[in-house]
Amino acid sequence: MMNNLKIFRGVWVKQIYAFSTSLKKDNNSINIKPIVKYDNACEDKSKILKENKNKSGVYRWINKLNGKTYVGSSTNLRVRLYKYYSIGSLGNNLRVIDRALFKYGFNSFSFEILEYCDKNIVLEREQYYLGLLGPDYNLVELAGNTLGYKHSEESLEKMRNFVMSDDLRAKKAVNVVKYATAANMVPVVVEDIHTKEKTEYNSVREAALALGIHNTTLSYALRNNSIFKKTYTIKRKE
Repeated sequence: MMNNLKIFRGVWVKQIYAFSTSLKKDNNSINIKPIVKYDNACEDKSKILKENKNKSGVYRWINKLNGKTYVGSSTNLRVRLYKYYSIGSLGNNLRVIDRALFKYGFNSFSFEILEYCDKNIVLEREQYYLGLLGPDYNLVELAGNTLGYKHSEESLEKMRNFVMSDDLRAKKAVNVVKYATAANMVPVVVEDIHTKEKTEYNSVREAALALGIHNTTLSYALRNNSIFKKTYTIKRKE
């Protein structure tokens, strides 16, 4: 095992990783030792969201059934993770990782934090791991480069093949009935004014839970079109 301190744009970043001579499935020849590992993404959901509040870094989903992986990054990990755990959000997303989570269920995935780092270099660090690991579920090889990307027919076919499993259809139906009705659901879009990253939520309450703030704070920002937490704006989804 090696512990390295590297500097990127004036910020020290700690890397902890282990090398293995054994080849992983398909194209991964290096076994990375993550900063944090959660063996069951379903059972560890609350812990994952709590421990990654207001943190930025690079993460990895691992399908325990077939060994396939996905690498991503975010300047606010909890917000990004909450989007993964939102069944409504997953259901409207065509990314292969989202379809895989739908198909196999969160119990079939482990979740890892590969590295915590300054938010100004998250894309650089994600690119590093994309090149190092060649994750199966990442169809785009350039970190953060999904806008304007035209999927190949092969990529589209992969997306089509990830269908929602029956048990997750049931979970989605229960989730909708349990937490909201059409009358009290007000879809909103939260935007990070620094990174321009937008996240959709089914309601103000859902957004408040993801961001760790009170409903009234978000409601005020929504009514007055104001910035909250010096970082975000919120609008009704058009």
